[in-house]
Amino acid sequence: MKKYLLSTIFILSYFISFSQLVSYEAIWVKEDMNASYLEVEEFWSKVKEQAIADGSQDFWVVFQLEKDLANESDMKKPDFIVMNGFKDSIQRSKSVNWKELARSVYKKELSKKKFEKKWSLGWEVRKETRSFLVERLDNTEWKAQPDQELKFLFNGFQQLNEDYENYEMKYFKNMHMKRMDNGQLAWWEFNKVLSRSDNANKEVTHFTMDVIINDASDWNPNTDSFVDQMMIKNGVASRKRIIGDTMKVLYAKFPEN
Repeated sequence: MKKYLLSTIFILSYFISFSQLVSYEAIWVKEDMNASYLEVEEFWSKVKEQAIADGSQDFWVVFQLEKDLANESDMKKPDFIVMNGFKDSIQRSKSVNWKELARSVYKKELSKKKFEKKWSLGWEVRKETRSFLVERLDNTEWKAQPDQELKFLFNGFQQLNEDYENYEMKYFKNMHMKRMDNGQLAWWEFNKVLSRSDNANKEVTHFTMDVIINDASDWNPNTDSFVDQMMIKNGVASRKRIIGDTMKVLYAKFPEN
């Protein structure tokens, strides 16, 4: 299942670069309800697959955060992050009756009673949800092979000065591309926060995601030159990291080729 999922991402992830808007949901699950939450996402996976086929959205991915149970700070982090991607604001503004769509998807599989139970479970498992809407500003090409193990690093940054976006897209991106040429990195993306829920972190202005190839050898970039040293120093000074999470993919739906 894991290799199949990564193969799916490898084959279809090229579509990600065309998704201009992405909604993030950071989800905290009620105690002892993780299994029920996964049951909910399994239910939604077919619904999202149909929504993508209908052109209502572009992709859907569910990530689970990897947390150290002995780390108090880790335990305060969300349990899951769900991403819904859209090609543009027009696609995102499409009206979808999700319950009616779900009924049509499961009409041959679930009785009305079982459907209502599955549908209601989705509202029962969540303890808290915080959301962001972001715009994709830049990304690399996808470089992973289907059988490679991947690690997803999800970072939220606060912009400290007006140069920050240029440092990410015009300097740090090149460093990431060198890591890709070295076989260490599979993907990098850079997103700007457009809006957020009232309970979401107010400091974060941008998000990045680095997809690391787990069996890659260590790589140390050649940054001995004065120019590189100053670019890194000033680039790092243009931002402050607020969120840093390691995640794994549980579900992923993309348009079919």
